[in-house]
Amino acid sequence: MNGEPEQLGENGAIRLHMPEIEKAARESNGFVLEIGPGQGTGSTYAIQQGLEQYFEPLHVSVDHQDYMTWKPDVDWWKLVIGDSRDPFTAQRVAIIMAKSLVNRYAGLIFIDTDHTPGQITKELELWNPFAGNETVWLFHDTYMNGIYNPMTDAIKEWAEENGWIYEDVSKESHGLGRMRKI
Repeated sequence: MNGEPEQLGENGAIRLHMPEIEKAARESNGFVLEIGPGQGTGSTYAIQQGLEQYFEPLHVSVDHQDYMTWKPDVDWWKLVIGDSRDPFTAQRVAIIMAKSLVNRYAGLIFIDTDHTPGQITKELELWNPFAGNETVWLFHDTYMNGIYNPMTDAIKEWAEENGWIYEDVSKESHGLGRMRKI
């Protein structure tokens, strides 16, 4: 599949945040790790737009199942099917990094998975080795239907314990949070 998806932001909740996701990808170091791409018409598309300027970008999407109705038609995008809490999945991403000669940390880590405190804590622990001091983390669904998601408390606690800062980017459209180094 190539070109633009037939309908951007498949479920509407991510559509509002796509410009912020694209901007974060554009301002990254050219390596984006996306955990939970969904159908591909939201964050995946926005990340692709943000990475177009790079000479040798790398975009790795991880999901436990392939739900994608749109997939980027570029050789620098890879899909890894596996549990986002499983070290074996992270090893597969590390192998992709090694094969692509990407000798850098992820400039952006985007997470949009099961939205529970336990899930996000395990994901933060597993994917943190892929982060560097300049990494920006984005989290979708920090406010579900306008209601604060307890998953966000787990992000805040992890951030505080590990030298990161969490901030709300938006409470609209299921919310978007950002984490960065102090």
